Formats: sequence, structure tokens, C-alpha cells
Amino acid sequence: MGRDAMRTWVGLFGAVFLAGCGAEAEGSSDGTAPLGCVATAAEGIEVAAADGSGANGYALGYAPHAVAGCLLVYVHPDGSLRARDLARGGEETLAEVVEAPRRPTAFGGVVAWEALEAGQRVVRVRAGGATRTVTGAFDHAGEPRAAGDAVVFTGWLSPDDAGDTDVFLYEPEKATAIAVASGLGQQRFPDVSSTHVAFADFAEDADGRFDEDATDASDVVVIERDTGRTTRRARPGKQAFPLLGAEGRVVYLEWGPMHPEPKFSAYTLIVGDVREAGEADVSVVEIETAVPYVRPTAQGSSLEWVQWRSGAPATLFRQPADLGAEATLVTGMEFVELYAPVAGEGMTVVAARAADGAMVIRAAAR
Repeated sequence: MGRDAMRTWVGLFGAVFLAGCGAEAEGSSDGTAPLGCVATAAEGIEVAAADGSGANGYALGYAPHAVAGCLLVYVHPDGSLRARDLARGGEETLAEVVEAPRRPTAFGGVVAWEALEAGQRVVRVRAGGATRTVTGAFDHAGEPRAAGDAVVFTGWLSPDDAGDTDVFLYEPEKATAIAVASGLGQQRFPDVSSTHVAFADFAEDADGRFDEDATDASDVVVIERDTGRTTRRARPGKQAFPLLGAEGRVVYLEWGPMHPEPKFSAYTLIVGDVREAGEADVSVVEIETAVPYVRPTAQGSSLEWVQWRSGAPATLFRQPADLGAEATLVTGMEFVELYAPVAGEGMTVVAARAADGAMVIRAAAR
């Protein structure tokens, strides 16, 4: 099946996406996921409060949930990975607790997540009704992100988590993943769209890897999938965690060149045209969060982020990705603690701390 066919293929959970969608339902921007559900359908669903890999809960800011059309994929508090049909309420278990699933991602007919297999961290992909572990020229893998026709992820070339990494791309109709970004040092934190791949390149760092020391330095790199054309957003300091969900845009975070830099709780949100060189990329907003790794999200025509200054409640903001209007507060999304915003076609979901200490999903229509 070619890429054009994949872009319009519902694949896995096609019935879920279509269920409950009446004749009047609107299709999504890519034609794959008619929206027959409302944001309130996700409200109050309890999710895992930590992913087992970091003291701050969601290490590196990877969310315990993903949303695509009317499908919510989330890590249950018992540790299993589940997919819920928000239109009809049915639910399926995608991965059992023994697999230690985490960091789900979903778009169109593709769902991916990290899991443990024989004690090794792997990326698993569900598409076309089948779940498979992705193989390729790497030792172990993680940090997946899905588009409607592909998954990108970080592949470690040795058992050493501080060792060399490359970025790999897997298309569900192919047998194995291929390296799309390699070189000196680590290439990590990729994202993918139907047209581009983006990642953080730590080749310029003193030790060539992401280890949160006082000298970390990196650039964001964007690759055009069809041609291989590459643009490097070369700026002082550290740029990382690129996003490609906003139409025609690359979005990423920047920390200044002064060290020690803020440890992922104060940063600048940068936006640029994904087809152009990085010189014209612009700063959008200075963001602060009470804990590290509360990263922004981008989807369709909007950017969204959590602003969580010391002593104030956490709030969700939204701004057009073309920066044609000022940012606005998303009504009803103010909480004492707020984590992991993820934007889908019709709603944005976040993890909020409930009064009883549980982590529950809150959702806002887009």
C-alpha cells in the first residue's frame, strides 16, 4: 500500500472512528477520522500518574494518553494500555501490564507505544488490525510519534542509554524501520507528519548526548520525507522537542545559551514555516511550569501550552499556529496541577490532579 493510500486509510479502529458519527458528522482535516464524539466523553477517565521512568511522573513530558478522532488511547492506573471509543464507550486492552506500556501516540489509523519485550525497551505499532514490534538496525527503541502513514522513534545503537542514537521511520506496510537521521552524537525526540520528520540533534553538544548537564546544546532539524531535503534550525543554546502537528509549521522549545539553563520548566516556544530555513523562526511566548517537562502540543491550526507560574494555578492557552491572533485562555482548563496536553482533531486532553490525588483526564473542544 503506497503513502497516498495510507493517508486516507482508516485501518485500525476504523469502526471506532466511524461509530456514532451520524450523516451530519464532519470529517477531520486529513479525511481519516470523522468526529462523532464530544470532549466531555473523555472527562474524568483516570490515567496512570507516572510512567515508571522518572521522579517527576511523566519523564521527558511524554503523555500517558493520546487522542485521534473518537479514539482515546491511555495508560490505565493498573499499568495496562487501553483504547476507548469516545463515541460509544467501548474499550479494548492493547497491552497488558507485563509489557509496561507507556508513551502512547496515535494518528489516523496508526497507534504506537513503548513496551518491554524480553526485558528490552521496544516500540510496538498497531495498524491494519495487527500489532507488531518494530525491528531494525538498533539495540532498543523508544520515544515514538505517529502520523497517519508512519511512526518515527529513537533507536539506541547499543545497550547503553547514554550511547549513540539515530532516528528511525517505520511504515506499517514495510518489514523493518529505516534510519532517516544519523551522525555524530544523539539524534532524539522526533516527530513526523505526512510530509516531514523533525528531531533534536545533539551533535554540537560537548559530550554529544542528551543528559541534562549544564552544557547540553542541540539544534532542531527538519527533513522533507519525499526529497530528503534537510533544514537545520541553528540557533544559540538548546532547541529540542519539535512538533509537526500544526499545518505547515514546525514548533519547538528553546533554552537560552547561558548555563546552567532552566531544567525544562522555563523555556521559549518557537514557531517556523516547515518548508523554509530556520532564520525566520519566531519566538511566540515565554512559558513557565511548576514542574519540568510539561510540554506544549500542536495540531491543525492551533498551538496550545500550559502556563503554570509559581503560586498560581495551571492554565491552558491556545493560539493560532499562523500567529494571526493573540493567545487566549482555554475556558474551564484551570487546575492546581496540569500535565501532558495532547491535541487531537476535535479536542485537547490533559492530565489533571483530582482532589483525591488521582490523575484524571480533562478535555476541551477545539
